[in-house]
Amino acid sequence: MPDTRITDLPAATALAAADLAPVVQGSGAAAETRRATFAQITAGVFAERMFHVRDYGAIGNGIADDVAAIQAAIDAANAAGGGIVRLGPRRYRVAAAELVVRENVCLEGPVFPGGQRPSGDYRSLPGTILLDSTRTLRVLRGATLRRVAVIRDGLGAPPTTVRAAINLRAAMAGTAITIGDGSGTHHDVLVEDVLVLGFDLALRADNSQRFNLRRMRGDNRNGIFLSRTFDITRIHDVHFWPFLTGNLSGVTLAQFGVAGVANNGSGLIRITTATAHGLVTGDLVNVTGVNGVPNANSRRTATVVDATRLDLQGSSFSGSWTGGGTLTVWNNRRLGTAFRIETSDVAEFVNCFCYGYDLGFDLGDGAQSIQLNNCSVDDLLSLKDPLTVGTWIRGSAFRTKWLGGFISSMATAVRVASTAPNQGDNQFVGVMVGGDGAARTVEVLDGGLTLVACDLPAASVYLASTGDSLSVVASDTRSTTFQGQTPADVSRIVLVANRTQALGSTPDQGTVLFRRSETLGAELGFENQDAAISYAMGIGGGPLAPLEIGGLAGVNPNGGVVLGANAAMTAPMTLTLRRASDTPANGDALGQVVFAGNNAGGSQTTFARAGGVSETVAAGSEAGAFVIETRNGATLTERLRVGATGTVTLQGPLVLPGDPTASAQAASKGYVDAQFTARRLPVAAASSATALTLAAHNARLVSANPGTTLSIDWAATGDGFSCLVANRTGGDLTIAMSGFTGTTPTNPDGLTKLRNGGLATLLAYSPDGGTTRLLLLAGAAAA
Repeated sequence: MPDTRITDLPAATALAAADLAPVVQGSGAAAETRRATFAQITAGVFAERMFHVRDYGAIGNGIADDVAAIQAAIDAANAAGGGIVRLGPRRYRVAAAELVVRENVCLEGPVFPGGQRPSGDYRSLPGTILLDSTRTLRVLRGATLRRVAVIRDGLGAPPTTVRAAINLRAAMAGTAITIGDGSGTHHDVLVEDVLVLGFDLALRADNSQRFNLRRMRGDNRNGIFLSRTFDITRIHDVHFWPFLTGNLSGVTLAQFGVAGVANNGSGLIRITTATAHGLVTGDLVNVTGVNGVPNANSRRTATVVDATRLDLQGSSFSGSWTGGGTLTVWNNRRLGTAFRIETSDVAEFVNCFCYGYDLGFDLGDGAQSIQLNNCSVDDLLSLKDPLTVGTWIRGSAFRTKWLGGFISSMATAVRVASTAPNQGDNQFVGVMVGGDGAARTVEVLDGGLTLVACDLPAASVYLASTGDSLSVVASDTRSTTFQGQTPADVSRIVLVANRTQALGSTPDQGTVLFRRSETLGAELGFENQDAAISYAMGIGGGPLAPLEIGGLAGVNPNGGVVLGANAAMTAPMTLTLRRASDTPANGDALGQVVFAGNNAGGSQTTFARAGGVSETVAAGSEAGAFVIETRNGATLTERLRVGATGTVTLQGPLVLPGDPTASAQAASKGYVDAQFTARRLPVAAASSATALTLAAHNARLVSANPGTTLSIDWAATGDGFSCLVANRTGGDLTIAMSGFTGTTPTNPDGLTKLRNGGLATLLAYSPDGGTTRLLLLAGAAAA
């Protein structure tokens, strides 16, 4: 149709690459119309365009397996010397084989997927690779993975029940992204702006150099595992958080009140919940707040008994439940490690964060001089989970430097167990290291640690005997507890210029005691010439904590205290016990010397004490006394008082030796009679059944008032007991006897009781040293 106008031609249908089209080449007289296929036309137009997976057959409907098409696009770009392979805003399933991003190729999605989505729903996220858990997305030398969401195939809709969330966590499997092939030839890989969800491990890099990772978001059982990554691997802006289960009402956190805690019959702890728990055997639970059964407060795997009862696997019952307790299922828990580093030199972590992981940062064997800047670890503090660790420096790891950020809500925030010999210190600078977890906040089991300008709220800091060193400098230690495996280890903790510092050199070179715990108070050790702690000075626990000075068991168990320098003194040593009171009163105890020791049951007991008492505190007429008290049974009782005027009051009998004059131990009776002219006979009044004893009735007048009955036991009186008895009962008074030779008193006239209204003497004695035991009744009142 040579004369037909183009406008009269029928419209073309879908064009194929082999279809022909007229092309006018040249201009003016040189113009010539020629034929060309559309493939010829587009080849020139798109000679330098990026590669698109759609051009290689990718469908992107989330159902068809697009791995072959995507790999073909990557291979084509690699064959062309490199280039960008684009993913459209679709969902590409990769199942039949692993996907390999080859050298000089960038596999790129349409947009940075970010992290959190409303209701945890990621089913419509553009630029997603749905990766089978048995496959991995492998990135080789000089390649780039950018702006892609890698989601485990089969993840499906977000959970709407606690059970669905538990199953989601259990289904996490596979490794999403693998850097290189472990051969040591695939370096300089870049991964950035990616989201990884639902795998056992988000990213694995082994035997590579200069690997860069920027802006990753993820929710997986484990985060990043680096090994043999050298020449400064850089990990920036990585955020691992429970995106799949977080903030879902009725899914994230399920709690049940504890209605009972008991032995299940075979030694395990059995928990009874107040309402149906809905759990199955194998579920993970946290128990907190149980009183009386301390082993119950833990994280355990449950064995379900029935709708409200379950046993805690691996537990050991002891104690007796006294109330309280909450059983929690926390679906934001990830049982793995967020960041794991081994055999890597100077790897750099900047602005990295993880939440809810058992272990935040694991710096293991060969982790050399790892640098962490503004990195943080967090957890749910209310769980008090004893198995969580913020950062663990162990094996041959050494010289870790952590600057800024925070490590909070973990059982142990920082644990150092580095065996690297002579490789320097691990340093945390400007880090908030939170306490109040379920274990020691900071512990140095081996190696060394220095905390500089750190906040240590409610933290417990511990140094083991195997630890090399522990220093805290210019930090906030106002609520910090310092502990050591032994008192010698406590003394090795170095604290300098801290806020309300606990131990160390002050500007005036003084030394301050530090507290060991809330109940144990503070302690300071003193070394002998062999560098062993031989004495301890401590401050006990409680509001009236005493200052304690003594030797140490095994080194100097019976050490004494000497007041006064070993030099020529011109005045006696003065020891003042002072009670500085704003409201002094008569009878105040001003100071006491207490004599204490253990009883047979191992309890510390005060057996005697002596001290000064203010008898009168009125200004200008002050008077004081010295008092001695002794223990008899359950109470301390005043026995001797030297009053302000010199009057000596003795409570109880004064027993002299058999012949005091001969042995010059006491004055003669004549001297005593001459000096003590005023003698009073103590009166002991009775009005009920009364057993006569040496302590209460010897050398006394017993007034037997109405209602009185008397008994006497040789064991309570002994040889030489005597007393006067005035019978005021209204009738004759008999005496019941035990432990004596006879059952009635001895009397020369055969009398055995006291007349009503009379006065008689009772004398217990033995004429032959104890074989014969007599009670003599004498006096006109005998009947």
